[in-house]
Amino acid sequence: MLKRKELARKAVRLIVKKVPKEKESILKVDEFLGTLSTAYRKDKLLRNFFLSPQIDRNAKVKALESLAKKYDVPKEVLEVLEYLIDINAMALIPEIKRLYELELEKLMGMLKGELILAKKPSKKLLEKITKTINDILNRQIEIEVKEDPSLIGGFVFKTQAFVLDTSVKTQLEKLARVGGV
Repeated sequence: MLKRKELARKAVRLIVKKVPKEKESILKVDEFLGTLSTAYRKDKLLRNFFLSPQIDRNAKVKALESLAKKYDVPKEVLEVLEYLIDINAMALIPEIKRLYELELEKLMGMLKGELILAKKPSKKLLEKITKTINDILNRQIEIEVKEDPSLIGGFVFKTQAFVLDTSVKTQLEKLARVGGV
Protein backbone atom coordinates (compact mmCIF):
# COMPACT_ATOMS: atom_id res chain seq x y z
CA MET A 1 0.00 0.00 0.00
CA LEU A 2 1.13 3.53 -0.72
CA LYS A 3 2.58 5.59 2.06
CA ARG A 4 0.03 7.95 3.53
CA LYS A 5 1.61 11.18 2.26
CA GLU A 6 1.96 9.77 -1.24
CA LEU A 7 -1.65 8.63 -1.11
CA ALA A 8 -2.71 12.15 -0.09
CA ARG A 9 -0.71 13.62 -2.99
CA LYS A 10 -2.32 11.22 -5.44
CA ALA A 11 -5.78 12.03 -4.11
CA VAL A 12 -5.11 15.75 -4.55
CA ARG A 13 -3.81 15.24 -8.09
CA LEU A 14 -6.98 13.31 -8.91
CA ILE A 15 -9.19 15.98 -7.37
CA VAL A 16 -7.38 18.74 -9.28
CA LYS A 17 -7.67 16.74 -12.48
CA LYS A 18 -11.40 16.16 -12.01
CA VAL A 19 -12.50 19.61 -10.80
CA PRO A 20 -13.68 21.99 -13.53
CA LYS A 21 -11.01 24.63 -14.02
CA GLU A 22 -13.19 27.65 -13.35
CA LYS A 23 -12.40 29.64 -10.22
CA GLU A 24 -15.81 29.11 -8.61
CA SER A 25 -15.58 25.30 -8.73
CA ILE A 26 -12.01 25.27 -7.48
CA LEU A 27 -12.89 27.49 -4.53
CA LYS A 28 -16.02 25.46 -3.68
CA VAL A 29 -13.91 22.33 -3.44
CA ASP A 30 -11.41 24.19 -1.28
CA GLU A 31 -14.15 25.37 1.06
CA PHE A 32 -15.65 21.87 1.18
CA LEU A 33 -12.29 20.27 1.99
CA GLY A 34 -11.68 22.95 4.62
CA THR A 35 -15.00 22.27 6.33
CA LEU A 36 -14.47 18.53 6.16
CA SER A 37 -10.90 18.83 7.45
CA THR A 38 -11.85 21.08 10.36
CA ALA A 39 -14.78 18.88 11.32
CA TYR A 40 -12.62 15.77 11.07
CA ARG A 41 -9.92 17.26 13.30
CA LYS A 42 -12.23 18.75 15.91
CA ASP A 43 -15.15 16.32 16.07
CA LYS A 44 -14.29 12.96 17.58
CA LEU A 45 -17.71 11.54 16.68
CA LEU A 46 -17.25 12.39 13.01
CA ARG A 47 -13.73 10.98 13.03
CA ASN A 48 -14.96 7.76 14.63
CA PHE A 49 -17.86 7.61 12.19
CA PHE A 50 -15.55 7.61 9.17
CA LEU A 51 -12.94 5.32 10.69
CA SER A 52 -15.25 2.73 12.23
CA PRO A 53 -15.41 -0.57 10.36
CA GLN A 54 -18.76 -1.14 12.10
CA ILE A 55 -20.44 1.62 10.11
CA ASP A 56 -21.64 0.72 6.66
CA ARG A 57 -19.79 2.23 3.69
CA ASN A 58 -23.06 3.52 2.23
CA ALA A 59 -23.82 5.49 5.39
CA LYS A 60 -20.40 7.14 5.16
CA VAL A 61 -20.89 7.95 1.49
CA LYS A 62 -24.35 9.41 2.16
CA ALA A 63 -22.91 11.64 4.88
CA LEU A 64 -20.24 12.89 2.47
CA GLU A 65 -22.78 13.42 -0.30
CA SER A 66 -24.98 15.44 2.02
CA LEU A 67 -22.13 17.76 2.95
CA ALA A 68 -20.87 17.98 -0.64
CA LYS A 69 -24.33 18.95 -1.85
CA LYS A 70 -24.27 22.02 0.40
CA TYR A 71 -21.05 23.13 -1.28
CA ASP A 72 -22.09 22.11 -4.80
CA VAL A 73 -19.00 19.92 -5.10
CA PRO A 74 -18.61 17.98 -8.37
CA LYS A 75 -19.42 14.27 -8.10
CA GLU A 76 -15.95 13.43 -9.37
CA VAL A 77 -14.48 14.80 -6.15
CA LEU A 78 -16.81 12.56 -4.19
CA GLU A 79 -15.50 9.57 -6.13
CA VAL A 80 -12.01 10.29 -4.82
CA LEU A 81 -13.31 10.61 -1.26
CA GLU A 82 -15.33 7.40 -1.64
CA TYR A 83 -12.09 5.64 -2.51
CA LEU A 84 -10.59 6.99 0.72
CA ILE A 85 -13.57 5.55 2.59
CA ASP A 86 -13.04 2.20 0.86
CA ILE A 87 -9.42 1.99 1.98
CA ASN A 88 -10.15 3.50 5.41
CA ALA A 89 -7.98 6.55 4.72
CA MET A 90 -10.27 9.43 5.69
CA ALA A 91 -7.64 10.39 8.26
CA LEU A 92 -5.81 11.94 5.29
CA ILE A 93 -8.42 14.67 4.85
CA PRO A 94 -6.45 17.38 6.73
CA GLU A 95 -3.33 16.61 4.67
CA ILE A 96 -5.38 16.55 1.47
CA LYS A 97 -6.78 19.97 2.34
CA ARG A 98 -3.27 21.34 2.92
CA LEU A 99 -1.96 19.92 -0.35
CA TYR A 100 -5.03 21.11 -2.25
CA GLU A 101 -4.36 24.66 -1.06
CA LEU A 102 -0.84 24.45 -2.44
CA GLU A 103 -2.22 23.24 -5.77
CA LEU A 104 -4.83 25.99 -5.69
CA GLU A 105 -2.06 28.55 -5.40
CA LYS A 106 -0.32 27.10 -8.45
CA LEU A 107 -3.50 26.73 -10.49
CA MET A 108 -4.87 30.16 -9.90
CA GLY A 109 -1.72 32.13 -9.27
CA MET A 110 -3.57 33.11 -6.15
CA LEU A 111 -2.30 32.83 -2.65
CA LYS A 112 -4.47 32.24 0.40
CA GLY A 113 -3.37 34.02 3.51
CA GLU A 114 -4.42 34.73 7.04
CA LEU A 115 -4.24 38.29 8.33
CA ILE A 116 -4.36 38.55 12.11
CA LEU A 117 -4.86 41.95 13.71
CA ALA A 118 -5.41 43.18 17.26
CA LYS A 119 -8.80 44.57 16.25
CA LYS A 120 -11.02 44.53 13.20
CA PRO A 121 -9.57 46.87 10.57
CA SER A 122 -11.50 49.47 8.64
CA LYS A 123 -12.29 48.57 5.05
CA LYS A 124 -9.82 51.21 3.85
CA LEU A 125 -6.99 49.85 6.03
CA LEU A 126 -7.71 46.27 4.95
CA GLU A 127 -7.57 47.31 1.29
CA LYS A 128 -4.26 49.10 1.89
CA ILE A 129 -2.71 46.09 3.66
CA THR A 130 -4.00 43.73 0.96
CA LYS A 131 -2.61 45.92 -1.82
CA THR A 132 0.76 46.16 -0.09
CA ILE A 133 0.97 42.39 0.41
CA ASN A 134 -0.13 41.79 -3.21
CA ASP A 135 2.59 44.18 -4.40
CA ILE A 136 5.30 42.64 -2.20
CA LEU A 137 4.47 39.06 -3.20
CA ASN A 138 3.55 39.99 -6.77
CA ARG A 139 0.48 37.75 -6.53
CA GLN A 140 -3.22 37.99 -5.96
CA ILE A 141 -4.00 37.20 -2.32
CA GLU A 142 -7.24 35.89 -0.87
CA ILE A 143 -7.13 37.02 2.74
CA GLU A 144 -8.99 35.65 5.73
CA VAL A 145 -9.05 38.22 8.54
CA LYS A 146 -8.88 37.19 12.19
CA GLU A 147 -8.69 39.16 15.40
CA ASP A 148 -6.26 38.55 18.25
CA PRO A 149 -6.24 41.33 20.87
CA SER A 150 -3.03 39.93 22.38
CA LEU A 151 -1.11 41.35 19.38
CA ILE A 152 -1.64 44.84 20.87
CA GLY A 153 -1.04 46.47 17.47
CA GLY A 154 0.42 45.75 14.05
CA PHE A 155 -0.46 42.52 12.28
CA VAL A 156 0.66 39.00 11.42
CA PHE A 157 0.24 37.74 7.87
CA LYS A 158 0.63 34.01 7.16
CA THR A 159 0.56 31.81 4.08
CA GLN A 160 1.64 28.20 3.69
CA ALA A 161 5.27 29.25 3.23
CA PHE A 162 5.53 32.84 4.47
CA VAL A 163 5.04 34.72 7.74
CA LEU A 164 5.23 38.48 8.16
CA ASP A 165 4.91 39.56 11.79
CA THR A 166 4.78 43.28 12.52
CA SER A 167 2.87 42.92 15.78
CA VAL A 168 3.69 44.98 18.85
CA LYS A 169 3.53 41.77 20.90
CA THR A 170 6.37 40.19 18.91
CA GLN A 171 8.45 43.36 19.04
CA LEU A 172 8.07 43.48 22.84
CA GLU A 173 8.99 39.79 23.10
CA LYS A 174 12.13 40.41 21.05
CA LEU A 175 13.09 43.32 23.27
CA ALA A 176 12.55 41.21 26.39
CA ARG A 177 14.77 38.43 25.00
CA VAL A 178 17.69 40.78 24.41
CA GLY A 179 17.21 42.46 27.77
CA GLY A 180 15.71 45.67 26.47
CA VAL A 181 12.62 45.55 28.67
